[in-house]
Amino acid sequence: MTKTSSTYKKILLVLLFAGYIVPAFCETSPQKFLLRDEGLSQLSYTDIANPANNWYTPVPAGRDIQLVGHGCVLIGTGNGYEERKIATGEKVFELISFPGTLSAHRLRNGNTLLTGMNWQNKKGVVLVEVDKSGAIKRQIEYGGFTYLRLVRETPTGTFLVAAEDTLFEGNAAGDVLWKVKIYGKHDKPHIWQAIRLSNGKTILSAGYNANLQVFDAKGKLTDTISGPAEVNPVFFSGFQILANGNYVVTNWQGHGPKFGESGVQLLEYSPAGKLVWSWKQDATKYSSLQGVIVLDGLNTNYMHTENGKGVLAPVKEIK
Repeated sequence: MTKTSSTYKKILLVLLFAGYIVPAFCETSPQKFLLRDEGLSQLSYTDIANPANNWYTPVPAGRDIQLVGHGCVLIGTGNGYEERKIATGEKVFELISFPGTLSAHRLRNGNTLLTGMNWQNKKGVVLVEVDKSGAIKRQIEYGGFTYLRLVRETPTGTFLVAAEDTLFEGNAAGDVLWKVKIYGKHDKPHIWQAIRLSNGKTILSAGYNANLQVFDAKGKLTDTISGPAEVNPVFFSGFQILANGNYVVTNWQGHGPKFGESGVQLLEYSPAGKLVWSWKQDATKYSSLQGVIVLDGLNTNYMHTENGKGVLAPVKEIK
């Protein structure tokens, strides 16, 4: 080794430990993401490194957001769902024949699950599976429930249903197989979303309890994640588990167009509950975030659903 190269290495080490250099193996913060803004009824794309690529477009009111292949994102609407190009936000498909839809999510078999309450001549929570043409392939009814937010398919093909202060797992026959009542100060927290891991662990966003709650396979609460106060936790809604195991969650602030200054609405936590990254929304472009997809490392030519680790993974190539 020459004296010059040795000196150069010493300089690099000094800069590294001083924090001026970030090694290639370090984890990085989210750089590209889709956001659903309930306050403005808006869908948007953010590229932090290349803001010229950013776009913002009004969309119908509704719930949920998902990669469905062909470079498109699916959003639920009050009449069914839409598919839009991730590159531009342009609408390329819509299904509008199911008024009363609360949310929409594509299943692993390629059909789309629409949800509603006291809907389609059924009582309680109602799930309707439709094909691309809108033809109904099956209906599932879970009676006795009075409230509904998002539904997720589990690794075993059952469904996790967010029903006010209760999260339950149901099968295709309409049987409730497992349920937990969440913890918190709100009797009507509006649980938003849940993800089941293959090890039996379940993570959910607890709405007005403003936290993520983690349950083991027996339904025991093992952890809660929130804060700090500076981000103004109000309502934890759509979330995603990243490949590194961290959680990115939207911190919704309120209905309507005037909440852009309120709180920090995109938060990333480590599994230990440490806030490791946050993104403060531009109040001139956003109001109240409800859903997120971090796109880094994902191939948008593929449909994605959560795998056994809860991470978005391709299901099949869309041709």
